[in-house]
Amino acid sequence: MKQYLIISILLVGSHLTVAQTISGQAFAEQTVMGFQKGYGLRYQTSKGLGIGVLFQSNGKLSMETADGNYPFYGIETILPITSCNNMRFFISPKIGFVNQDFLVLIPQVETEIKVTNSLSVGITTGLRARQSSAGGKVILHL
Repeated sequence: MKQYLIISILLVGSHLTVAQTISGQAFAEQTVMGFQKGYGLRYQTSKGLGIGVLFQSNGKLSMETADGNYPFYGIETILPITSCNNMRFFISPKIGFVNQDFLVLIPQVETEIKVTNSLSVGITTGLRARQSSAGGKVILHL
C-alpha cells in the first residue's frame, strides 16, 4: 500500500515542475544474498536530483515471496556527482526493508550512460550486508 501511495505522489508531483524525468528501470545485481533482479520507478529533475521506489528479490518479482528470497523494497535517492557528455555519475543510496522485518541502508554509486533520448544503461556498485555488490540496469525515460 505504501508503494502505491509513493508512486502516486511521484506521478502527481511530476506535473508540477517543467524540467523533470520519470524513468522506469529494470536491474540485476550480484549481492552477498545471491543474484537479485528488480524494478523501480524514479523521478529526477533536470539537475539530476531524484527520488524513486524499487523492489528487488532473488526469486520471482512479486511481493509474496518466501523469506529465503530476501525481498527488498524501499526508496532510493539520486544525488549527482558529475556529468560528461552522455555519462552521469550519481550517489544513489537506498533505504528499505528486507524480508519485511529489517530496515537497511545500502550505500551505492551509479554510472548512467545515455544511449538515446529515452534509453539509458547503468552500472552500480555498493555495499550490502558489509559485502560489495555490483549490478547493471536498463532505464527507460518516460
